[in-house]
Amino acid sequence: MRVLIASLVLSVVAMGVSAHEGMHGPGSEYDADKSGSLSVEEYRSYLKESKQDVATATTRFASLDTNKDGKMSSAEFARGLQSKPK
Repeated sequence: MRVLIASLVLSVVAMGVSAHEGMHGPGSEYDADKSGSLSVEEYRSYLKESKQDVATATTRFASLDTNKDGKMSSAEFARGLQSKPK
């Protein structure tokens, strides 16, 4: 039983580590410099490619950057997809 629990703990820890290495999931294809997050310029490229209004890129980026670190994570990008202007 202890071996099983230890194995599960190690699996969870390993998954947590790999989940934070680089940008995975939504938006990762726009992470041109592979920094693990999107810059305003990379977000602007996404908007342009998806034929959205680029003029509001800086404002939209700032509203999606919930932790205000100047970078957009996959989770922040995904929230933006849900609130994408029509």
